[in-house]
Amino acid sequence: ILPNWIAPSVVPLFGLMTVYFYGQWATNRRVIKPLFTVGLCFGLFAVVLLHETNLTSKLFGRTLPAQIDPLRRVRAWEDTAKAVESARKKLAEEGKFTFIIGVHYGITGEMSFYLPEAKKQIKDHPLVFYRTSSHPKNQFYFWPGYESRKGQNAIYVQQVDLPKLERGWLGQWLAGKNNLEAASVLKPNVPPKEIQEQFASVKDLGITEISYRKRVFRRVQIFECRDLQ
Repeated sequence: ILPNWIAPSVVPLFGLMTVYFYGQWATNRRVIKPLFTVGLCFGLFAVVLLHETNLTSKLFGRTLPAQIDPLRRVRAWEDTAKAVESARKKLAEEGKFTFIIGVHYGITGEMSFYLPEAKKQIKDHPLVFYRTSSHPKNQFYFWPGYESRKGQNAIYVQQVDLPKLERGWLGQWLAGKNNLEAASVLKPNVPPKEIQEQFASVKDLGITEISYRKRVFRRVQIFECRDLQ
């Protein structure tokens, strides 16, 4: 269960809370009032900060490390789409129509939204697809796939995890240190077996780093896939 799945229950829970505390107010007002005050103050701070994490630069003089920035999932997608589209156009120069395959429903949806060409023809001639699977993993399983595009080329894109932060990073971050990543070796991932079997050849183009305000927010690994079997 993901945290955002409970969103539809928030509004009725507010109603239930009101009904419950309305009856408690007369007898427990001294306890309830300060609790409400603390809750509202803490909630306001959390809501504002979580909706604009760049405010940490004003509060603490530095931005959050990308690894723990809760808005990393929704930022820098336009630049990510541009990097993928650049690879697609380069492969398309070989003379075959080239489409895009995403490893995850999230990246598939983001590419469909941020690429004007994909967004324009998403109903009749999709440009971006989720990786074909033998069983349902998400809603894309029930949509038309790329099976009918035999002989065409594709760009397969998957994300690579950012390096972990070193131990004790919080104290160092508060002290003003910027480089907080633990030492690690960048290891590219191998494309899934299904992708390798679906195409005549698969070529790794390496890892592209996508930055947002001088922080690497995302690493994507791009593959050229030729001749869908």
